[in-house]
Amino acid sequence: MQRQQLLEDNLDAAKSSLLKIPNVVAVGIGFKETGKAFTEEISYRVYVQVKKERALLSPKEIIPPVINGIPTDVLNPLIITNDSDVCGNERRTLEQHRPLKAGIAISTDSTSYGTLGWFGTLGDGTVVLLTNKHVLYDATDTTDTRKLKTAQPQVGDPSTCCCCTCGSDNVIGESIIGIRDITPASNTSVDCGIAKINPDIASNIVFRISNTATTEVLRVDGKAAAVVGDKVKKIGARSGFTKGTVIHIGDIAVAVPNDSGGTAIALRQGQVLIIPDAAETYQVKEGVCKFAFSNSDDSKAVILNDSNKIIALNWGGDRTTNNVAITVANNIQNVLDKLSANGFVLTLSVSPDGDSAPAKVSTFRREEPMPELNILERMRDANKQSLLYWLFEKHHREIIQLINHSRPVTVVWQRNQGPAYVAALARAAREEFYQVPFTINNVSREMLLTRMGTVLMSNGSEPLKNDIMKFRNDLIASVITGQSIEDFAEALKKAGFIDTIPVNMIPKSV
Repeated sequence: MQRQQLLEDNLDAAKSSLLKIPNVVAVGIGFKETGKAFTEEISYRVYVQVKKERALLSPKEIIPPVINGIPTDVLNPLIITNDSDVCGNERRTLEQHRPLKAGIAISTDSTSYGTLGWFGTLGDGTVVLLTNKHVLYDATDTTDTRKLKTAQPQVGDPSTCCCCTCGSDNVIGESIIGIRDITPASNTSVDCGIAKINPDIASNIVFRISNTATTEVLRVDGKAAAVVGDKVKKIGARSGFTKGTVIHIGDIAVAVPNDSGGTAIALRQGQVLIIPDAAETYQVKEGVCKFAFSNSDDSKAVILNDSNKIIALNWGGDRTTNNVAITVANNIQNVLDKLSANGFVLTLSVSPDGDSAPAKVSTFRREEPMPELNILERMRDANKQSLLYWLFEKHHREIIQLINHSRPVTVVWQRNQGPAYVAALARAAREEFYQVPFTINNVSREMLLTRMGTVLMSNGSEPLKNDIMKFRNDLIASVITGQSIEDFAEALKKAGFIDTIPVNMIPKSV
């Protein structure tokens, strides 16, 4: 993680330099390859249109072997494969599942089968499923908002019909939006879609990932940023349960003969690449058999790290250019940002504690689209004479913007358990006797707040920087002792910080 952070801090400068070199298409961060095998040396991975022998390159085409002390790795574009045969036993599962859960096959009449990735709620409480656009609509580079019936395979004859023309028993909902945005101007490339789940089905969901192809059951405990070297897992409707390793994050180049953009080689931004674990047994066949983390119909499966956090949404794969198949997935935060930009702020559901028994979706419903904001409002309003009230009114919009859209801030927030602490606060708001932990995954509250203060100082506005310098020690001291929202509010109230703020700077509502 430290090594990756160093590369990320210098990525923009490295890309600016490398993309000026003829033939360079994309630059990301990941493990260096040697002889089509992956080493554990982290590098800037540079995709070119055609990889040539050094002797055939002109001086201006030569890519430096090292940039800022970091090695480079020159790569050919990936070749995205729509489908592959299976070596060994076929794991595809098309069975209908009730109660509904993730990891199962879904589709509309417009598409072939895909995987139900996960669940979430919109700001108005609508319960939705998350998948790819090409599962709900098609693979064109457009945004589609047609309302198409979404279903599981037909009971009794899953091979001939998905949903809408065969009966109503298998219909589970209706598509809301599908987004496939791969243009360079978008800055992030995604293939995502959501569908509204029918109320009678939404009230009886199992918030787990499983299907009949595996005995494994996965839970979801939030989302996180992908880290090179992360051990990951997924359950899909084609290959079932598999394990893998993240080997690349960032931009890639892909060679797609029928690319909708009209080019043979295209840029895909903000991607996560994964290879199968050495112990993985699932294999696909593209000329020869290769071990794989996923296959077609696994597109749309969510990919989890070892902490059960969603890091990416699967959408495709390359099964020809390396000695193992490579899975290509969208960074999950890019997916959420793209949906939000189109008017659909999605809060991902979290698996309940305990076993896999169905849980009412209302347990996970968020009354506001941004739980961070909702919890802070409750803490603020518990004492309108507190420093938190004043700082919230003055800075919360900027801080939320930085967390969502400034990469350095996002990384610090994710890696220091920011989402996990927000989830703990949300649980404290729901459950009377729940106590917010002092430490989550070896990160204390003080560590989170101290590190966030540092990164906000580096990326925030001058007013935000000034207030962090003035008040952060007092704020940290007030929230590192209690274990409930009321405790935190009381600590701020006792501190009486409002007395230190000039009268003309206090909001009129105080």
